[in-house]
Amino acid sequence: MSKRARELLILILTTLILPLAVLGLGLWQQQRAPAHETETLAERQRIAAVLVDFEAATRSATPGEIPWRAQIRKDGRVYVGAPAVEVVRGELSRLDRAILISKVRRHLPPVVIVCAALVFALSLLMLVTSISLGWAGRRSRAALERGFDLVRRALPLALGMQVVLTAIGVVAAIAFEIAPLIELDDPGTNEFKLLALAVAVMAFSLWTAGKAVFNLRNTLAHFQPNPLEISGRSISPAQAPGLWRWIDGLADRLGALGPDQIVVGLTRGFFVTSGPKLLSPGGERLEGRTLYLPLPYLPLLRQDEAEAIIGHELGHFTGGDTEYSLRFLPIYAGVNRSLAAMVLAGRGRDGSDGLITRPAVELGLFAMERFDRAVLHWSRLREFAADEAGARITSAEAAGRALLRTSAVEARIGETLAEAFQHPETAPADLIAATLDHARDYGLDDPSEFREERQPHPTDTHPPTHQRLAALGVTLTPALLADVMSAPAAGALVRTSALFAAPDQLYRDLTGDFVESAREAHRAHRVSLETAAGAVSSDEVVVRDSGGAAGWFITPAGLLLGAMAIGAKLQEPQFPEGANLIAGVTGAIALLIIFYGVKLLIRGEKPFVTLRPQTIALDGVDRPLRWAEIERVGYYVVGPATKTQGLRFSVFLKPDAPLPGRAKGARRAKIKHKQNMIEIGSMRFRNLTALEFVELIDQYRVAETARTLLGQQSGVSSATEVAQHISGNGPRG
Repeated sequence: MSKRARELLILILTTLILPLAVLGLGLWQQQRAPAHETETLAERQRIAAVLVDFEAATRSATPGEIPWRAQIRKDGRVYVGAPAVEVVRGELSRLDRAILISKVRRHLPPVVIVCAALVFALSLLMLVTSISLGWAGRRSRAALERGFDLVRRALPLALGMQVVLTAIGVVAAIAFEIAPLIELDDPGTNEFKLLALAVAVMAFSLWTAGKAVFNLRNTLAHFQPNPLEISGRSISPAQAPGLWRWIDGLADRLGALGPDQIVVGLTRGFFVTSGPKLLSPGGERLEGRTLYLPLPYLPLLRQDEAEAIIGHELGHFTGGDTEYSLRFLPIYAGVNRSLAAMVLAGRGRDGSDGLITRPAVELGLFAMERFDRAVLHWSRLREFAADEAGARITSAEAAGRALLRTSAVEARIGETLAEAFQHPETAPADLIAATLDHARDYGLDDPSEFREERQPHPTDTHPPTHQRLAALGVTLTPALLADVMSAPAAGALVRTSALFAAPDQLYRDLTGDFVESAREAHRAHRVSLETAAGAVSSDEVVVRDSGGAAGWFITPAGLLLGAMAIGAKLQEPQFPEGANLIAGVTGAIALLIIFYGVKLLIRGEKPFVTLRPQTIALDGVDRPLRWAEIERVGYYVVGPATKTQGLRFSVFLKPDAPLPGRAKGARRAKIKHKQNMIEIGSMRFRNLTALEFVELIDQYRVAETARTLLGQQSGVSSATEVAQHISGNGPRG
C-alpha cells in the first residue's frame, strides 16, 4: 500500500468509520436500556412482595416460634425471621438504587447517538468543504483566499466541537456499560479494577477535550508576521544612480511597479518581497516593495540574462504576487496553530497521538493539504507568468539562458563564500571580485545536471527548471550548454561597478559584513561546543539497574518453594505414591529460582554502565570503551513510558576499533563480531527512566564530539587535553 493510500485510509477510518462505529454502539445500547430497566422493575416488584410476606410471617410468629416461612439464602448462608427481613430490605434498597441508575442510564444512549452523529456530520462537512474550496481555489485566486480564510476562522470552532463531542460520546458510552457495576453493594476485585479503569478513561477523555479547547483560545488572535531577515544593505539612488536607472527602466518597459527599496548582499538568490524586512547588520527595518540583488551573480551573468531575471522578479509586483503571499501567511498561521493545539492536547508522555484528538488532527491536515495544493497550483502559474515577463523585455532565449546560467555559477559562488566563512581570517577584501576570479579559474558547472532542482527563493516555491524551459519554448542543446558554461566576459566586473557611485567601498563593506558575521558565528559555535563539552561531570557516573531488588524478591521465593519441597518429602509416609514426585519437581524449580535470584543479587551490585568524560564501561566487557571508538549506539526499550522500562543497549564500534572481549565470569554482555557490536540488557533502572538514560548517553556522545571539534580548532593533540582545559585541570605555567 502506498503512503498516499495509507494516509487516505487512516483519514477515512478516524473521521468517518469511527464515528459510525460509535453511532452503532449507541443504537445497540438504546435497544438494551429499556430491557434492563424493565427487568429491574419486575425484580423490584417481586422482592417487595417477598418483603411483605416475610414481614407478615415474622409478625405472626409466637414468641419462641421460628418463622420458617421467612427464610432466604445469600452468599451460602441461610437467614430466617428478622435477619431474613433485613436481607430482603437491603436487596430492595439495592434495587431502588438500580432503578435510579437505570433511569439515568436510559438517557446515555441518545447522548452517544447524537454526539456520534454530529461528529460524523461535522467530519463529512469539513471533508466536503475542504475538497470544494480546494477545487474552487484552483480556478480563482480570490476564491482561494476567501475560502481558506473562512477555513482559518471556522477551523478552531469545528475542531473544538469535534473533540468535545467525541469526548462526551466516549464518556456516555463507557458510563452506560459500567453503570451496572455501581448497583453492586460489594463489588469484587475485578469489578473494582474495571470500574477504576473506566473512570480513568472518562476523566482522561474530558481532560483532553478541555485541554484542547483551552489551547484553541488564542488561535484566532491577530497574526503579526515576523520580519524577513536579510543580510545586506539598502542602496539609495544617490549610492547607486546607475542601478536605480536600470531597474526603473526595466519596470517601465515591463509596465510593472518598481521597488520602493533595493537591497544588495552576497548571499541568496534574486527575490522580491512586500512584507516587513530586517537588515543585518545594522538592524534597519523596511516596509513596502523590496528587490534583493545578490551582487556575486551580476558580473557572472550577461546583461540580458540579468535583465530577464530582474524582469521576472518585477513581474511578481505586477501580478500582486508578493502581497498575495502575505495575505496567505495568516491563513497558514491560523491553521497551524489550530493543529498544534490539537496535537499538544492529545499527545502522551511518550509522544504518541491521542485517540480523542486524532480525528480532529487528521481533518486539519486534510484541509491544509487541499490549501497547499491550490496554493502550489497558483504559485506555479505565477512563476510561469513571471518567466514570460522576463522574456518579454529580453527574449525567451535570454530567459532560458538565465535559468541555466544561475545553476552553472551557483557552485562557484557557494565555494567562494564557504571558504571565506570557514576561514574569515584569510578571506579576501572583495568577495565579489574573488568570486569572479574563482569562476574564471575553475569554469562553470554543467547546468543540465541541475534541471530538476528548484531555484533558491526565501518566500515561495518554483517549478522545476526543465518545466520552466519548456514553457519558454527553449530546448536544451549542446550549443546552448556551451554558451551558458562560457567564461564571464572580460569587462563583467566593470559593467557591474558602473551601477554604483562607490563600488569598491560597497564591495569592501559587504565583504566586511560577511566576514564579521562569520567570525561571530565561529565565536557562538565555540561557546556552544564548550558548553556541550563541559555539560558532563568530570567525575564518573554510575548507572545501575534494579536486578538486585528483583533478586531480593526472587531468592526468598525460591527458598520458600524449597521449604515446600522439603515438606512434601516429609509427607512421604502418608502419601508414598506422589510425595517423591512433588518434592522432586518442586525442589528443582526452587533451585532454578534460587540460582536466578542469586545471579540477580550479584549482578545488581555491578554497575550497568559507568560513564566518564572519555570512556564508557559496560558490565561484562573486559575494558572501557573510548567514546571516540563508538560509531553509533542503539536502544530497544521494553515496557511503557515509565520507570518500569527495561532496555537493550547496543554499542557499534568504528571499523578500525578493536572489539573488546567478555569479562571473566560475566554473562550480561553479548559480543557480536560480525557487526562489531556489544549488546547488554537491563531491567528497569534505578532513579531514572529509559528515556533519561538515552538522553544521558547522548549527552556524553555530544560532549565527545564537541571536545574533538574544539581540539581541531585549537590544534591540541587530543580531546583529553580539551577536557582538562574545560574542567580547569590542564597544565599550569
